[in-house]
Amino acid sequence: MKNNKHVCDFSYLSETMGEKKHLVKEIIDVFLKQVPEELQSINNAITKADYSIIKNSAHTMKSSVSIMGISELAPVLQEMEALGATASNIEKIKALNQKLDFTCKQAIKEIEREKQNYT
Repeated sequence: MKNNKHVCDFSYLSETMGEKKHLVKEIIDVFLKQVPEELQSINNAITKADYSIIKNSAHTMKSSVSIMGISELAPVLQEMEALGATASNIEKIKALNQKLDFTCKQAIKEIEREKQNYT
């Protein structure tokens, strides 16, 4: 997996919030708190084959990654949610989760750097 390209596109957030830096910072803070929690929840759910939690966490994360412009994760989360809903193919979920985890960790680094522009 490439590590040299940006995974986030902050243009939607910037266009939507305009000069309201305090709101952008709040959204960033929520992302930085929520996404690691959801990743942990998914990891725990995979260990237990708890498809309901996988489905719910993937669904919750879709809006967070969308706001941060992490478009490559939309189909990953959509598929994880669908597999969770049908309680099927834990191996496929594990593979998708590897991409999700890697990309989110990269995104978190980018977002932490971006957050400095809003303090």
